[in-house]
Formats: sequence, structure tokens, C-alpha cells
Amino acid sequence: MTNKISSLSISTLLALVIFIQSGWAQGGFGQRQERREQMETQRIAFITRELSLTPSEAKAFWPVYNQYHDKRNKMMRKHQAQRQQLNNLDRLTEQELIEIADAEITNMEEMAALRREYHEKFKKVLPLKKVIELYETERNFNRFLLRESRGTPRSGGRGRN
Repeated sequence: MTNKISSLSISTLLALVIFIQSGWAQGGFGQRQERREQMETQRIAFITRELSLTPSEAKAFWPVYNQYHDKRNKMMRKHQAQRQQLNNLDRLTEQELIEIADAEITNMEEMAALRREYHEKFKKVLPLKKVIELYETERNFNRFLLRESRGTPRSGGRGRN
């Protein structure tokens, strides 16, 4: 049950991050691309710092994490496209509503399966303690992005700046 709640919370946060990114994208493709690159740099620095990755851990971890991150982003874009239908719920048939509701559950299951797959891969390249810390670090980074988008003061995670 806790894993389902965790997956749901992470999915919700990721959807919110993607939504916020689209708001930042109003300045055009160049600014959107620049913002993505800046976020990517921040994400790498944040995770590396918070997990205190050694050079050998980083070398093993980042290729696996980047694969996970790319697959997760692709999945989130697909889910976001499906959610575009939510704007017209009053115009949909009962069958279409069932399909949308079922697709939402399927999306959550797919995200959970992806997390499970990469959880096993992370355990092969990092000590278990750092795998657990990774999940908290991801949540903290998403909170950091939300605070930054709102213009509230930064927090460096575990008290570090």
C-alpha cells in the first residue's frame, strides 16, 4: 500500500513539474530548452551532492539513472497527452469516461512497474542506503523546483547550500 501511495505521490509531483515547465516555456523554444538544460544541471548536482556519490558510484549510477529518467519522462509525456481529454469530460460518453478512468490506473501501474524495474537496477549499482536516500532526494528536488517556480527561498536539501 505504501509503495502505491509513494508511486502516486511521485507521479503527481512529476505531473506538476511538467505542468510548471510548460508555464516556463511560454517564452519560446529557446528559453524552454535553456530552462530544461538548467534543470538537468541542477538535478545532477542536487542528487550527486545529496547522495554523496563517490566517483565510482557516480560512474555506475548516472547511466542507469539517466535511462530511468528518460523512460519516466517519455511515460509522463504520454500520460499528459492522455489527460488532455479531461478538459471535455461533460461531452464524453459513459464508455469514454470508463476508458479514461481505466487509463489513469494503467498509467499508475506502468509508472510503478518502471520504478520497480529501476529499483532493482539501482540496488546493483549503489549501496542500499543510497538507494533509499535517492527516493527522498528525488522528492526533495521536486519540492525545490516547486519552491523555485513560486519564487520562495531555496533550500539545499539536508541543510547544505
